[in-house]
Amino acid sequence: MKILNKNTKKMWATSLSVMFLLTGCGTTQNVETATPAPTDDKVVTQEAEKSEEPTEPLSKTDQAKADLDFGGETIVFCYPPGYGMIDTDGTSVSLARRDAKMKELEEKYNVKILQRDDASTYWENMVTSIASGSPEGHIMVAQERQLLSWVEAGAVADLTAAMEKTGVDFTDTEKYSQIVRKYSSYNNGQYGFSDPAPYVSQAYWFYNKRIFEEMQLGDPYEMVENKEWTWDKVTEIAQKATKRKSDGTIEQYGLGTMMLTDLLGSLCQSNGTNMATFNDEGKAVLTLAEAKGMKAFEQMSDWLFKDKVALFNDGSLDWDATINDFINGNVAIMCGTNPVLNTAKGTPMADDFGIVPPPMGPDVTNYTMGGSMGQFYFIPKTYEDMADKLLLLIDDLYELPEGMTRADTVAESYATHVRDEQSLKYYTDMALNFDTSVYEIAIIAGLDWSSPSIMEVCNKVIKGEGTPADVMEQNKVQMQTLLDDKFNALKFTGK
Repeated sequence: MKILNKNTKKMWATSLSVMFLLTGCGTTQNVETATPAPTDDKVVTQEAEKSEEPTEPLSKTDQAKADLDFGGETIVFCYPPGYGMIDTDGTSVSLARRDAKMKELEEKYNVKILQRDDASTYWENMVTSIASGSPEGHIMVAQERQLLSWVEAGAVADLTAAMEKTGVDFTDTEKYSQIVRKYSSYNNGQYGFSDPAPYVSQAYWFYNKRIFEEMQLGDPYEMVENKEWTWDKVTEIAQKATKRKSDGTIEQYGLGTMMLTDLLGSLCQSNGTNMATFNDEGKAVLTLAEAKGMKAFEQMSDWLFKDKVALFNDGSLDWDATINDFINGNVAIMCGTNPVLNTAKGTPMADDFGIVPPPMGPDVTNYTMGGSMGQFYFIPKTYEDMADKLLLLIDDLYELPEGMTRADTVAESYATHVRDEQSLKYYTDMALNFDTSVYEIAIIAGLDWSSPSIMEVCNKVIKGEGTPADVMEQNKVQMQTLLDDKFNALKFTGK
């Protein structure tokens, strides 16, 4: 079933309309009371007293905003080039609304706001430009893998004092991403922030409706609702959906994944764990080597190496190679991130597809998925002394539009990407809930680029150089040492 455009348009129209509330004015009442006779010649007149409701005192944050004045200063938001954070072609409703909000804030706080994404050397000279006292902007963007090294280099402002001074509260789930808040806190300092993203940052699962219907593989939506969408069910479907020619060459895969780390990470999270995480004492731990993680590794090995029903990218192919195989109708089930969804819309994909959560692992009783920061905002160390003013500006900017919910912001951005209402529901649920779920620290710790790395141990298994148990036994000490070294100077203190 194609997506219901009428419903989508109605939802957008409702969410974007301006709502005016008419409030009644208080009336004045004349009250007569018994008054003692005057003791002198003056005439005592009686006047009605106007009843006024007591005024609530302003909160610390609202008072700070009432006093805020930038004195005409220019504040620069600088984004990485190519990230699509500026509404250059006028096609983004959400970006256009944010731009309009910025115009309001310019007048409200006597400030000029400039947005830039034209720095071709954005990533290369980030730390040096901040160290020299001339960063590209007052509010900037970084990827999670850069957080630790930039904080250690003294490039990122600690926002703790500014938050205390202004009362700006990053635990407000309507305004701020809780994953970014929690996992950008080290040594009791707060270094990053972001509004909740209207998209899913971790891997989720797609299925090709044509293949499922032609091969009578069942309805994944029903499987999810009945809690039958499990690793075992995916194994059964992938084996049936894999087509081989007489020479053994596979012409249709039952299962596919973008990168091996995407599939392994998704399986770990769908079994209630991660490849690496922080324990209760804030210590980074290689959980892939523990029981739940090893079950995920073994399941991936079975699909890729033993059963040979899964298409994968070992790092030697173009990053979108397996995505294109799914888009072209050669893969029944696909584990991937948002680029799959964006490519399916942009190409567009001829076959209908559905979206479901990662299949349930054997050690959990419900569908689970992790989260990641992806990208986050920070204030360069250069501007730490004015972080209070910048946070007040951000706090206003992150207010939800009147009449809109977070679910509305997801639908506004992605309702045109999916093909049916059930997919939109699952996508929205994942987008809203991953923000408070377990966090995968393998990326922020650099385990995907280290040596040994997650990709290296995956490749050893699929090349037949050892079982998951063998490979992890050979590499787990080194990988744990890498985690220890990475967090030697910065202890995780997020809550």
